[in-house]
Amino acid sequence: MKLLFINYSQTKLIEALVKRGYSVVSIARRGYKPINVPREFDIVYYAKFAPPLFDDIPPYNIKSKVPVIYGLHAPLFIPHAWRATNKVYNIISALKIPLFKFMKLYDAFHALNTNDYVILNRMGFNSYYIPLGVDTSLFKPGAKREEFSVVFVSPRFQKGVDLLIKIVPAVLKKAPNIKFILTGIGFLHNYFKALKDSFTSNVEVYEQLPRDKFVEIFSSSHLLLFPSRWESFGLVVVEALSSGMPVVAFDIPGAPRDVLINGITGSVVKPFDVGAMVGEVLKYYKIWEDNPDEFARISDNCRHRALNFDWNIIAYHFDKMFKAVVEER
Repeated sequence: MKLLFINYSQTKLIEALVKRGYSVVSIARRGYKPINVPREFDIVYYAKFAPPLFDDIPPYNIKSKVPVIYGLHAPLFIPHAWRATNKVYNIISALKIPLFKFMKLYDAFHALNTNDYVILNRMGFNSYYIPLGVDTSLFKPGAKREEFSVVFVSPRFQKGVDLLIKIVPAVLKKAPNIKFILTGIGFLHNYFKALKDSFTSNVEVYEQLPRDKFVEIFSSSHLLLFPSRWESFGLVVVEALSSGMPVVAFDIPGAPRDVLINGITGSVVKPFDVGAMVGEVLKYYKIWEDNPDEFARISDNCRHRALNFDWNIIAYHFDKMFKAVVEER
């Protein structure tokens, strides 16, 4: 089968599909010029990472006589719309979904989380739920740091960096030996700087890390702090689990709700309850400090859970989706 990926080039997924006999071409759509899909392809996968309305509508984006799957790599709706931009996002989605249904614009929809999948199913769309995967041969447990280390990724409002500046002082007040490792770039990087200035010996800050260094931090750390407000999935959650790190997250759609097993591979707490998140960080620190064997067992649970999301397994589900959509056409 010849597959065209538009705006999606996940190397491990492509490699796994090639092993299954696919011929894969990946291209990026630039600007608003429509893409004319050659008839040589059997199916098109169009990944969408943002909510604009008109560039989602053929013939403004894709001209194709073969089946097209719309990949929802941004959530359908942002729960608890915090800002005016979030409300606009939700309004656009509320307009877009009925339009898709009325005009029969796509042959199928791919949701990365069960929340979006349920919404699409209830509205009568041909939809599939397939989570993102992880390279389990790359992200794997390694020798852990001597001090209990907590990782946070990406200084952005969506990722809860403004909540991080409340969580870190509260944790360090009760456990002053914990190390926080903050990584990523974003508009709110000043929050990282403020924490580093206030807790020099407890906070490490890394901006744009090479991939091998990012992987090394995950393999050597103990816990991922994931106070995101919304996600389509949340890839770092499965990368952390694959590295043997439990995750503390809010109960939101995506990997926190679909991948984490509360109490087994981490903790899922009431959305935006900073106190509860602080308590869970301290709980895992206490387990690590008082019962290393129990913490090692939790780490093993995380690794075993992540193996279910290896890209080779995820590719199997993509393969089933592609073949089903082609047969339905």
